[in-house]
Amino acid sequence: MDLTNTCNSEHRQRLRIADIARMTGVSAGTVDRVLHNRGRVSDEKRKKIETVIDQVDFRPNVFARSLSIKKEMRFVALIPAVEAGGYWEYIKNGIDKAQREISDHGIVIEYYYYDQYDTQSFVMATEQILSTPPDAVIFSPEFIEESAAFAGKLEQKNIPCVLVDSNVETIPCVAYYGQHSLKSGYTAAQLLFTGLPQNSTVVLTRAVRPGGAASNQAIRREKGFMQYVDEHNLRRKYHIVRIDLCSNNTTKNLRALRNVMASHPPVAGAVIFSSKVYWLIENLVKVGLAGIKTIGYDELQRNVEALKAGHVSYLIAQRPEMQGYLVVKELLKHLVYKQPTHRTNYVPVDILTGEIVDEYVQFNRRLNE
Repeated sequence: MDLTNTCNSEHRQRLRIADIARMTGVSAGTVDRVLHNRGRVSDEKRKKIETVIDQVDFRPNVFARSLSIKKEMRFVALIPAVEAGGYWEYIKNGIDKAQREISDHGIVIEYYYYDQYDTQSFVMATEQILSTPPDAVIFSPEFIEESAAFAGKLEQKNIPCVLVDSNVETIPCVAYYGQHSLKSGYTAAQLLFTGLPQNSTVVLTRAVRPGGAASNQAIRREKGFMQYVDEHNLRRKYHIVRIDLCSNNTTKNLRALRNVMASHPPVAGAVIFSSKVYWLIENLVKVGLAGIKTIGYDELQRNVEALKAGHVSYLIAQRPEMQGYLVVKELLKHLVYKQPTHRTNYVPVDILTGEIVDEYVQFNRRLNE
């Protein structure tokens, strides 16, 4: 198709990346990657896009929208303290990758950290953020009531926010990216009970904060798990026991596990509704429960090692780097390009076994380079 005759100066100024995407039959993101020579694009698609760009003499004005703002834009990411190899390091890596890609738009991202086992540290961080209001906020509503209060104050100040990792439907936000917690819990139950001997004991565990509070994500996953249990009348077939494992009291944790072993039929399975399955395994080994069917979340290095060693049966993963990357891009779309966004965006639920986990991790690493 010859497009050159349609390309006078006025028409060229009106063309957008979305128009090039429509002409070539690819996504706007693919066109953007070709224009800025970043990310992976197949040779076939790249050639098609470059041919159309040449034919229409497309000249993207990359800075026009940002320059019209006439100031640097400041995004704030409020996340739990990052540990090397921990779950939130993966979220941060995704945010950092997006920041590098959008730096030409005059956008900077600042981090505020809190102790995910301490509600007050979260509240203090929100107060600091509100004292010098940013242009936008990225955060995870780990503490439901406190997060709702924070989101309400942001809304009063007309500061848009995006949610990452954990979702609260009543919180007003530009977008949410993360796992469908209820469905992932439901899936964990499907995996755990398949092939499990009847009349055995199943232990449900959560990593709780001092005072007994669990994260919003863990609560919703357990709810999905129990939905499967009730739909299949499994309470009659299994002894299901819940234990809250305290982050700062190993002695209490081991006592609770031993009490279950002493007062119930043999323990055949266990699940933890967080990324700390490696920690659950350490406790199970200490009380002589190594080798039971165990399920946890997220491809942290320590979890992967436990999976490959056969201590963990399945890991349910949720692509945290992708979550961090996409929430930043949604803010860019909303604030800079003034494009509509979709409120709730669920990332895929990936089920990992020891046999396939290496390829999965390597593939994700290449995607996030």
